[in-house]
Amino acid sequence: MIYDQNYQIIPFFFLFTIIFSSSLRLFQKYWKEFRNLDPHVQIQFVSRVVSCINALVITLAAAYVLLTDDKLYANKLVYTSPILTIAYNLVFGYLLYDFLCMLWYRNILFDWQFVLHHLVSCIACFISTNYGYFAFIAAIRSLSEASTLFVNMRWFLLSFNKKNTQIYSINGLVAFITFGLVRIVALIPIWRSFFQFFSFPQWNSIHFTYKLLCIGTSVPLDMLNIYWFYRICSIVSKTYKLKTV
Repeated sequence: MIYDQNYQIIPFFFLFTIIFSSSLRLFQKYWKEFRNLDPHVQIQFVSRVVSCINALVITLAAAYVLLTDDKLYANKLVYTSPILTIAYNLVFGYLLYDFLCMLWYRNILFDWQFVLHHLVSCIACFISTNYGYFAFIAAIRSLSEASTLFVNMRWFLLSFNKKNTQIYSINGLVAFITFGLVRIVALIPIWRSFFQFFSFPQWNSIHFTYKLLCIGTSVPLDMLNIYWFYRICSIVSKTYKLKTV
């Protein structure tokens, strides 16, 4: 897969690496407010910019396929799409870049929660890209990246001391709604589809290992998302209480 002439992971890895290094230098050179930030915050800032780029591309690709590809709905259990294949290889490239970036800047970026998230995502992408298993579930899960944009935006605004601005409040509300829709409410069609797969003719053709991997990666990922949503709810609740006092 890495050496596939059409969908290569390594070029995506280098693309994200170049975006990170060039953005860091350009921001430091031409953006005065950015230069005033702590050096550690600058690294985190640019890392989240790259995260936003990956999230935007994946969200748009998944949304496009879910809205336009009728074959996906006719083949929810086993299906491959050129667009999704490119998107998943891009995710592989991003996850590889981000993991190595966490190791390089381990005192600034390393977080075991993200390591777990990356590991689970890699396994899921590998199964979907190489075998097309659980295609509908993978597409729905890809939409979850939409919330990353607004979560990162919150962090950007806090970095520039914009906590007491209207845009911060609006972004917080949008982040809360988006995260709830694409990561929590989305669990309903995801798990409903999974149990429906038991009656599909292709179900018995899928090796038990991949069924186990689907469950083994989904459960910790869902628990992690529920935990993150709990933290977001706590932040929103505290913000609302402070405004009403």
